[in-house]
Amino acid sequence: MQGTEFLIVLGSGAFLLGLALIIWISVTKRRGYGTPNWPTVTGHVLSATAVETERETSDGLVSTFTPIIRYEYDVAGTRHTSARLNFLSDEHGTFKDRRAAGQVVAKYPIGASVDVFYNPANPKQAALDVPRPAAHNAVLYYGATNIVAGALIIALGIVLL
Repeated sequence: MQGTEFLIVLGSGAFLLGLALIIWISVTKRRGYGTPNWPTVTGHVLSATAVETERETSDGLVSTFTPIIRYEYDVAGTRHTSARLNFLSDEHGTFKDRRAAGQVVAKYPIGASVDVFYNPANPKQAALDVPRPAAHNAVLYYGATNIVAGALIIALGIVLL
């Protein structure tokens, strides 16, 4: 395969990969999968505290602080309670600094009204904080970059023919 043919094949591959990524991310966004698209209801904070946990590590005894926010909410006439703040892993919801956990707790004073995201298929699953995934935008930008780069490489291959 000559150099110009290689450029055209390489550019075509990059272009098609970018196109496939953009189509895939558009379809998954349109389907509305994931917690950011769950409906919301108004709930009320029952309690808010930061729980200290001591763990033995290679550095010795280490304290971590986890905000626990208990709230209640009604879906279709049924009252539910939950303490799930979000669906992130524990490492994103536990703090080494008591003040950082306290700042989260301060956002949820007892009795305050809060927006509760709940799973329409299982209303017992709920969360207060549902971040939108940044990966969608990253995949979209990566796909667009592949399309542009692929088109430029194809054009270069054609010009060099």
